[in-house]
Amino acid sequence: MSVVDDIKTRIEIVDLVSKYANLRQSGMNYNALCPFHAEKTPSFYVFPNRQSWRCFGACATGGDVFSFFMQVENVDFKGALQQLASQARVELTSQRARETDAGAFQANDAAARFFCQYLASNQGKSAREYLSNRGITPDTIERFKLGLSPSDGHSLRRNLLSLGFSEQQLISAGILAQSKMGSYQDLFRRRIMFPIWDSQGNLSGFGGRSLDDSNPKYINSRQGTTFDKGRTLYALHIARGSIPQQGAVVVEGYMDAIIAHQAGFTNVVASMGTSLTKIQASLLQTLTQDVVLALDPDTAGQQATLRSLETSWEAIHGSIIGQSKRGAVYQKPSVPNLKVATLPDGKDPDNVILEDPQEWERLINDAAPFIHFYFQAMSAQHEITTAFGKSQVADNLSRLVFQINDPFEQDRRFEELAEMLGVTKTALEASLSRLNRSKGPQQTRMQQQASSSPFQKLERDPLEEHCLALLIQNPRLAYLATDLRSEHFQRVDNREVFTNLGKKNTIEDLEEETRTQASYLSHKMLPPSDSEKTESSFSDCIQRLEERRLRLLKEEESLRLSELPPEEIFHYHKEILDINEDIGALFRRRGI
Repeated sequence: MSVVDDIKTRIEIVDLVSKYANLRQSGMNYNALCPFHAEKTPSFYVFPNRQSWRCFGACATGGDVFSFFMQVENVDFKGALQQLASQARVELTSQRARETDAGAFQANDAAARFFCQYLASNQGKSAREYLSNRGITPDTIERFKLGLSPSDGHSLRRNLLSLGFSEQQLISAGILAQSKMGSYQDLFRRRIMFPIWDSQGNLSGFGGRSLDDSNPKYINSRQGTTFDKGRTLYALHIARGSIPQQGAVVVEGYMDAIIAHQAGFTNVVASMGTSLTKIQASLLQTLTQDVVLALDPDTAGQQATLRSLETSWEAIHGSIIGQSKRGAVYQKPSVPNLKVATLPDGKDPDNVILEDPQEWERLINDAAPFIHFYFQAMSAQHEITTAFGKSQVADNLSRLVFQINDPFEQDRRFEELAEMLGVTKTALEASLSRLNRSKGPQQTRMQQQASSSPFQKLERDPLEEHCLALLIQNPRLAYLATDLRSEHFQRVDNREVFTNLGKKNTIEDLEEETRTQASYLSHKMLPPSDSEKTESSFSDCIQRLEERRLRLLKEEESLRLSELPPEEIFHYHKEILDINEDIGALFRRRGI
């Protein structure tokens, strides 16, 4: 996580803005007289679930905690970064620390080569036989860079030190362990090695499986600045090309994902755990809304597995963010489609795929909607023929349905739940109304704070970065950038890079945080293309950024209007229509 993202996760925008404006709650959001221009009717809105603000009046602008602080305190990005970091108690990392992280990634690359070579050597014969017995081919070993770690505990460290890496870089890479005597030695010993790439394509860590089934069977690189298992999906660096068209299938283990890809199911990723984290879910949601969880049949009905499913559901749909008086939630423009595939008894995904790939395909295609699967699992634990049993199931499932952020989808799910319980929707709503009244105001506020901006979740923004990389690496494109504005960039680091480019600053002139991002963009690999294609790609990026800006504006307008009395909505309806017309005009220009 970048230092900017760390700060944004720690500072609640409502708390920050309330220091400068008299915020009043309006439904799930807050409004006030705009602190940036004189007005008599509040047009300034804060959206806690998005961690964003917008002035719908004379300013006609908005942003996040950084843009608000920069404007209200009249400071530049560096000043905002320093002051907000102090408020959030976030330590600003130095260039030296970043260089250490870069060295750690390079150390992992070198370690992967070492493990591959060791697997191919005479010492790797039994490991190669193990992989072969698991159905993994030599081509797949090469594709996933599988390897073997020596058993002595010193060979990797000595090899990497001889290549010029420092011990600190190896520690940062998470591949060394400290002994009781205080010395460092190899973390992985006599293990099949699975390199793990992060969402940016960096080799961030390893998973290691014991060759003799001794415990622990699996271990990972040490958690640190370069490796965070909860922020990583195994095989995503390969699967991301297929997921937008095919949806994502999530399995638990490395072998499951590897065998799936070997069989041609290239949309499969592994969570490396029993449930999806919110960061993992956000990585998938940048690519697709269709996600299937493939469950181990031995644990599908167990309480721990149901809890992990709840965690996955919450991660996909976001946390509960509260409801209007009518119970509707208005937060998300698209509805995630989460399903669960249950495998035959005693068979993991890799077993099913190796034995019958068509059976795997059928199981995924026939995956049950999450709510239906969860209802069946809960029904097995409660006697739903009784009023008490129905109440217990309704209580459990309603918590999940309330987390659906689309009002129409939420209403449809409640109708399904009522039908499954064999009660009327009116009776179910009455039961849920009693449940909602039991929630205290503190819980409601915590629920609202749990959601965050869709852009805040992303480690990188591919569209913004591609646009800026094209501009930095092809300065002649500047004549096409007249319609490009700072508000097109949702990520603070990208916005600062663009703003400074407009001031004719060189990368060397930039502040450290911005310089790091600009340097990354200046070296970012771009697809080879001629001058005409580069110009076309850049123009397309600008149009897509404008489309995204308009959609975000439309969503925030809808949030504001959802809290107004019906008689007032008519006066603002034209604003939504105008935005729709602008979006339509963009589509027509792009030939969509």
